[in-house]
Amino acid sequence: MSSSREDTSGQPTVRSVERALDLLELLERADRPLRLVDLGRGTGLSTATTLRLLGVLQRRDLVSNSGGEYRLGVATLGMAHGYISTDALSNRARPHLQQLAETTRLTSSLYVRSGDERILAVRVDGQHPLRYQLPLGRRLALHLGAGKPILAHLPADEVARILGGLGETRTAGGLTVSTEGLDAELAAVRRNGFHVSVAERDTAVASISVPVFSSAGEIIASLSASGPVESTDPDTLPDWAPELRRAAAAVGR
Repeated sequence: MSSSREDTSGQPTVRSVERALDLLELLERADRPLRLVDLGRGTGLSTATTLRLLGVLQRRDLVSNSGGEYRLGVATLGMAHGYISTDALSNRARPHLQQLAETTRLTSSLYVRSGDERILAVRVDGQHPLRYQLPLGRRLALHLGAGKPILAHLPADEVARILGGLGETRTAGGLTVSTEGLDAELAAVRRNGFHVSVAERDTAVASISVPVFSSAGEIIASLSASGPVESTDPDTLPDWAPELRRAAAAVGR
């Protein structure tokens, strides 16, 4: 009976799981609570299917509903704590980031690749904390700031696909960057081994970042040191590249 149930209902069950995850991801990316119509439109699901899946997620405290507006539930915070507590990369990185922050007096951060994005996994504040502190778990683009050391070292076909989907982009400081210009910047990252960013993702931040490779040589993350633009001289940031590379090598091992 068990094998028969797997044969007849396994695929619909997988689809239901994927649809539920689509709802959770949509809520995660939203900067505000979403209504039922927003969730249905964002996932392409019918109202009935959306309500059924939301009901399951609410019973597990993965989603909460107040006045018809849905947001992630408190159980997702427990999942985040579980990740932070058990992730080997984050735990290895933390003491190295603390040492880096003490040495450079800059805010040190570890960004882990997730698909075509990066996620802030660890941060240690420097002597001059940034005016806006990114929350842990924040998703960010690969083509800006500390994402470039990751993007630069992806396989060529992945880089081409991502650049092709971007087209012309703009930095937070208002600089327009063509696909060719971005490709040239990635080549410079590969050549120099680091990237200096000024007002790319945030107009108030200057930073230097380096790639983090696994023991197998695969790009898995980037490590950065950042400071407020008014107190951080971009011309001196490359001087910290050796310190960042040593930390990145230790984390990768």
